[in-house]
Order: sequence, then C-alpha cells, then structure tokens
Amino acid sequence: MPSREPRQLVYLVYGGKPEYHREAKYSILSAYYHAQGKCPRILLYTDEPAQFAGWPVEVIELDAATLKEWTGPASYLHRRKAAAIRDALAYADQSIFIDTDTFFTSSPLTLFERLANAPWLVDEIEGVWKEHKGKVLHDLLAPHLADRHGVDQNMLLINSGVLGFQADASRIMDETLALIDEMHPMVPDIHIIEQFAVGVAARHLGRPAESVGVLKHYFSGKNYWRHIVGAFFMQHGETFSEALVQASREVPQSKPRPAWWHRLNFRVRSLFLPSRVRSHAKLAYYASVMHADRYAEACGRGYAEELRRKAIPQGASLSAQPWSRVLSKQHRQYLAQLLDIPE
Repeated sequence: MPSREPRQLVYLVYGGKPEYHREAKYSILSAYYHAQGKCPRILLYTDEPAQFAGWPVEVIELDAATLKEWTGPASYLHRRKAAAIRDALAYADQSIFIDTDTFFTSSPLTLFERLANAPWLVDEIEGVWKEHKGKVLHDLLAPHLADRHGVDQNMLLINSGVLGFQADASRIMDETLALIDEMHPMVPDIHIIEQFAVGVAARHLGRPAESVGVLKHYFSGKNYWRHIVGAFFMQHGETFSEALVQASREVPQSKPRPAWWHRLNFRVRSLFLPSRVRSHAKLAYYASVMHADRYAEACGRGYAEELRRKAIPQGASLSAQPWSRVLSKQHRQYLAQLLDIPE
C-alpha cells in the first residue's frame, strides 16, 4: 500500500478507453511541468495499471469487484469518484482530487496554498441552491433535503473537478457516499449527483477556495480537447520522460480558433443564411479551414464530429445540407473526406 505523505494529488481513471488514459497523462505532465521539480506525490486509481508503467505516479489497482462495490446499491458510476477520494484520505495529510479532463496552467502547489487559507477547495462555485428553483433537481430534492437534512436555500453549488479539504474529511466523504445512495434513486437521470452530494455534506464548512487560474477544467469542451491531447501523444508518444514534460508546453492553453480572416469570411458567407442553420454552418466552415498546425487540425476534427452529431442525417451527403452553401468546393471536398461521407 502507499506510504503516507504530507500532500498528494489524486486521480481516478477507469473504463479502458485510450482517451481517458491520455487525458490523465497530459494532466500529470502539466502538473510536473509547472511544479518545477516540487510536484507532490500523485496517487492514481486505475483498472489498467500497465498504462502508467514508467510514469511518476503511485498506482492503486482497481479490480472488477472494487469497481462494482464503489458504484453502490444504485449502481451509480460516478459514485466511484467519491469512493476513491474517501479511500485516498488514508494516504496523505492533505489530498486534492483532480479530474482527468484538466491541465495545470500554474504550479499545483498553489492549490495547497489556497487550501491553507480555506476549509476546503473546489474547482469552482457554480451558484446558489435557490437559483435552481423550477429545475428538476431542485423540485425533486429541495423539500426532501430541507426536511431530512436541514439544507437551506443558500447552500453553495460546487464543481468537484478539483476537491480537497484542509482537515480530515473522512466523515464528510462518508456522508457524501450516503447522500449519493439516498438521492440518486430519486433523480436517476441527473449525472451530477456526486458533486451535488459533496456540496450538501460540506456545506457547514463555509465558503471554499477555488482553483480558477491554476488549472483548466475542460468538461464543457471535452470532445475538442481529447482530439488536441491525442494529437500531442500521436506526435510524441506516451513514454514518460523529462523531454515529454517539456514538450507538453507546446499544447495550446486555449481552444484554437480559425484565423481572423477565416472568421470574417464566414460572417460574410453566412450573412443570408437562416438563423436556424447558421450554427451548423459555422461548425462546417471551421472544420474545413482549421489547418494551421496539428492542434488546429485536431480541433477541426472536433468541429466535424459535433457537426455530424447535430446536423448530418445518417447516409446524407454534404451538398444536400442547407448550411453547405458557405463552403467552397475545396472545403466541401475536405470536409467530406474528414467525415467519410459523400460530398
């Protein structure tokens, strides 16, 4: 078992998909780059430890029985995150959990500095409970939580993509797991119950510190960033080395955009398009013109995938789509090849 450390970063990776492993690896590279030789111990929970052979992480292997147990009585997959955090508390005086779909833009030590001045740390504060009146989560849970747990309307809602506690949080994470098991059957279609339960369990601690400015959590643009991170590892490989740490800095820190003249050209070309198809036209145009470098091309593939998902019926050709008029013949040919559909 891992030794006990003063500080650690904690990751959880399971499911076998290569993009999950690459996300975690790039996040780890960014932590090492910005820590400048002072990175805290990284504890990584995974069902595929061989993927991280040679990486500077301490691995706890998750077998099928543990993964099943961690989903709880309601078989809620994201409960595993809360279970991993609870388990990791035994191995460090302070643990900060990091979602894999992140990368550091500053030293990870800054997170511990912020945690020294606040009772707990989160990715960001997303709002206040009362602001969700009229939404499904609030309508179904607010009366129950008020009656059974004394939750008032001023509770903060948090994003748990980063999560740490200044003092021992065993009780809080035990309560989080119990709340997940209690609430998930009431709102089975709400996938954020894990982080909501953390907010309920930790609400008495006071206002948390946030990770803003220390790392980027790209949960809302995951499709694009997975392509970008994939392009990095396609170029450099996945064998850990100091050279790989240094190379990680070539990845853009924000999602690439087309050059300004392409953006202007799109505005002109789409001027007379109906508003209902303009957003699809933008996806198509951006996908077809982003070639500046490997990361722009990777982002272009993300635009193409979003276009396919939203606007191209199965078996349809590009030219049959009303938004395709913004594309030149060359653009149509490129996009058709990218999507592997008829022009």
